[in-house]
Amino acid sequence: MKINRRGALGLAGAATLSATIGTAAGAAESSAVSFRHGVASGDPRQDRVILWTRVTPDQADAGAVDVDWEIAEEPDFKGSVRRGTARTSAARDFTVKVDVTGLRPLTRYHYRFRCGGQTSPVGQTQTLPEGKVKDMVIAVASCALYSTGFFNAYKEMAKLERVDLMLHLGDYIYEYGGAPDQLGMSIGQKIGRVPTPLNEAVTLADYRERHSCYRLDPDLQAAHARAPWICIWDDHETANDCWTGGAQNHQPEEGDWIERRAASIRAYYEWIPIREPEQGRGFEEINRTFELGDLATLVMLENRHIGRSRQISLRDPQDAHWLVVDKTDPARPVPVTDAAIVKDVLTAARTGKPIPAPYGIKLDTEALKKRIEDPSRSVLGDAQEKWLRAQLETSVRAGKPWQILGNQVVMARTTGVDVVAAMGKDGWEKALAQMTPYLRPWVRQLADLPRDIPFEFDGWDAYPAARARMDAILVESGARPLILSGDSHAFWMNALNGAGRRRIAAEIGTTAITSSSLGNMLGNVELGPAFADACEEVLFNQHLTKGFALVTLSAEEAKVDLIGVTTVLSRDYKRFTLKSYRILPGEGGGIKSIDEV
Repeated sequence: MKINRRGALGLAGAATLSATIGTAAGAAESSAVSFRHGVASGDPRQDRVILWTRVTPDQADAGAVDVDWEIAEEPDFKGSVRRGTARTSAARDFTVKVDVTGLRPLTRYHYRFRCGGQTSPVGQTQTLPEGKVKDMVIAVASCALYSTGFFNAYKEMAKLERVDLMLHLGDYIYEYGGAPDQLGMSIGQKIGRVPTPLNEAVTLADYRERHSCYRLDPDLQAAHARAPWICIWDDHETANDCWTGGAQNHQPEEGDWIERRAASIRAYYEWIPIREPEQGRGFEEINRTFELGDLATLVMLENRHIGRSRQISLRDPQDAHWLVVDKTDPARPVPVTDAAIVKDVLTAARTGKPIPAPYGIKLDTEALKKRIEDPSRSVLGDAQEKWLRAQLETSVRAGKPWQILGNQVVMARTTGVDVVAAMGKDGWEKALAQMTPYLRPWVRQLADLPRDIPFEFDGWDAYPAARARMDAILVESGARPLILSGDSHAFWMNALNGAGRRRIAAEIGTTAITSSSLGNMLGNVELGPAFADACEEVLFNQHLTKGFALVTLSAEEAKVDLIGVTTVLSRDYKRFTLKSYRILPGEGGGIKSIDEV
């Protein structure tokens, strides 16, 4: 599925980005500028890399601006290998993106920009290896809600002694605004982290300003300047729980969905150091492949705009049938058939009002299971599934010991968590009491869900037919997959099981840079042990630590360090290693072992 004509027109400016590369012809209007948003690089290949910056003109009505760039192996820029000029303007929000070619494989470079007598900060980048490579170090990040904390984890990523690639798995920005009732602002108001614009991002101008707000953060700038980034979006770069036809956080009064999505994608391509899709591909087709020498193939997946079916929602009558019951005898609730009572009770529940005694609501779980198990439900879409299979088969035929999947949401089966038992009845009731009246009756139903219902309707587990197809792709291709996942705001080490409980893949779930987890929202309760105990594929889970994952990859093993920061509510913090694992590839495919070290 590609963005339709209206969406394509909204991306017209983004389609011209590559045209700015090289030496600009003609004279641009002169204007005093500053480099307030730092520099960045991304999407490295063996012979090229994207360089990025943004210039901020002093004049609000500035015209086109010419920006000089240079890249060199030496930090003093003597003997620079490449120089050029790129033109930018308000049409692309004064961002500059240059695809520099003719570079050497596995080489560290330094780069900078000049404009109007000003020089940007210096960034470091690196090309990918070609042929034999000993090892690579990859930092993996996800989920940075500006209002819920300081970017201490980005600061620690920038300080790493060695890092070859930074992978960002999505939720780089959030669409929510800075008003007191917006997500995260109960924290943001206390620590002075208020995003701009104050309203929710809906228009192109909104998304541009939100990206600008994030990129003014010095710790994010430092992480971008440290090494090349390879990014994939998740949902919040557009709107929460987005899918091919809409989003949970998009309402009719917010305008046309396709236009909003096109605006968010255009801003993303302007502000993120990512290469535009090849000719003939839509701008939503961000899925792409990188070859890490003879060591691994990195496949970045897109699971929001291309092929995702709408998420199950307990509030949507198409998905969930709620029964009204008489709870005069709590041990034996009796179904209510009186239409007037049913209407009044369900209306109260949907609007957050107290449910009148002695009534309650109960989910028809069998109907819900049938909806979840619909074989047509998809995460990637048919075309991307076929593309993924081809990428993996090619990598295996080339003899590469690892196939890495950059994947937005947790893939492991994560059902069967008894939240009430994990928190204790008093803790559960206290957490419910602190929630908004609108959320409370629906969250309360989590306590009554059967253990075989997916706990998270946005993850792969709520798309069992799609997960089964993924399992088949991994096994039949002979891959040795490392699946890197984000979105959950928690650390995970998962062993994905196929037929006969064979470990077909290892999944490393990185926690959030700042965003609150379920455990945070329930009163900073550590739910990780409950998930590990209840879910066969979950070896380790931890909900309360913020940070990132660090993967050191060699042909013989993958070493995984789960790196945390002690707090994101203050800039006074310490870094620590929460857990470390050693993963060995299997013979002929799959994973041999996953061991804590």
